[in-house]
Amino acid sequence: MSFLSPKETASGINLVNKRRYPRTSCECYAQIMPLGSQLGGVNHGLSHDLGEGGVKIRTFRQLPVESRVMVQLGCPEQEESIKVTGSVVWTSQVYAQDQWLMGIRFTDVNDSARARIQNLTSLVSIDPELEDSSPA
Repeated sequence: MSFLSPKETASGINLVNKRRYPRTSCECYAQIMPLGSQLGGVNHGLSHDLGEGGVKIRTFRQLPVESRVMVQLGCPEQEESIKVTGSVVWTSQVYAQDQWLMGIRFTDVNDSARARIQNLTSLVSIDPELEDSSPA
């Protein structure tokens, strides 16, 4: 009889956390604007977690993986919104709902936005041992 480690699935896939930055679970209102494409207008949603490297957002409209986007986050803990550029690295439909989760990796974060993200993640960080395995 063999047992799986807490970081493996039945398929043998290792689910080790690959994030380089701490994340926080604060909910921020999100506006996701596709860049340089014909993917439509602004997509709205809520962030589920946020770190210097990216964000996971719940939204009603899926964007294709590798889409370049401008993300504007309005967080209750911040007076100014956080504006960053990134790319969609994964999507997943929320089970039995017409909603999507998207992982967005940041590709361009100015110093002001980085400082606001660092401030948020210093307040409450997610323990990587307790989180899901979706990379963002």
